[in-house]
Amino acid sequence: MLRSMTGFGQAEIENDRYSIKAEFKSLNNKFLEMNLRLPKVWQNKDLDLRREMGKLVERGSCHISINVNFKRAEDKIVPINKDVARYYLEELTSLSKEFKLDPSAISQSILSIPNLFQIVEEESSEDDEKLLLEVMNNAFIEFEKFRMKEGEMLAEELIRMTQAIIRVVGEVGEMETERMDTIRAKIDTEISQLKDNNFDKNRFEQELLYYLEKLDISEEKARLINHCNYFLETMRLKSSGKKLGFIAQEMGREINTLGAKANHFKIQQRVVEMKDELEKIKEQINNIL
Repeated sequence: MLRSMTGFGQAEIENDRYSIKAEFKSLNNKFLEMNLRLPKVWQNKDLDLRREMGKLVERGSCHISINVNFKRAEDKIVPINKDVARYYLEELTSLSKEFKLDPSAISQSILSIPNLFQIVEEESSEDDEKLLLEVMNNAFIEFEKFRMKEGEMLAEELIRMTQAIIRVVGEVGEMETERMDTIRAKIDTEISQLKDNNFDKNRFEQELLYYLEKLDISEEKARLINHCNYFLETMRLKSSGKKLGFIAQEMGREINTLGAKANHFKIQQRVVEMKDELEKIKEQINNIL
């Protein structure tokens, strides 16, 4: 089943201390490009998470963000460095007595002291890491559902366009008799205008057969149909985007050869239709994982 490289998924989980929200976003890309944003407390898990998420996302430009919302007030504020505050408070109190300064000025100035507020770096616990992995997996499940749904819509379009090419090939087959009759009539006209009939008729017939064989497009039609059927079969495989791109290239080669050998206006019109459908196919393949 096809999956789109474009996706979105989010999940949220919480405990007594905080809630964690994970969000996945992705767009199409030939390779895997991952942008992972983590809170400071989990920065040391960056490489491990990238490795694990890369196995799941596989390909595309993916943005993963983790946000933490603390519930307790003591977790939201930056704590005061009491040792620094105590030292400066004693110094300022001593100066205020020595120079007979207003003591209230101390409380106003102490807040501007450098290093008064100190961010405490806490290491994540095992429970924290389990909670992080759980919310990321939940978000990925939603992300995968989105990609599967988009993939189903892409599959419907690709099936329709591939079947349109198969249908046009059938129309080309119906024009083959008219095409060959036109070519033969043109050749007969040219021969009848030859003034000098003194030529090797056997050699002429051999050259004529060779010429008609070069104009034969039956092999191109058969190969194109086979490529189309193989394309439809490959769509059932997982992560088949690149392979579908290679098959589409082969389809394009057969269509181009058919157009070059057609030598028939109506068939060349059908070739243009097939090229149009194939371009649409290639455009959609760029979004497939």
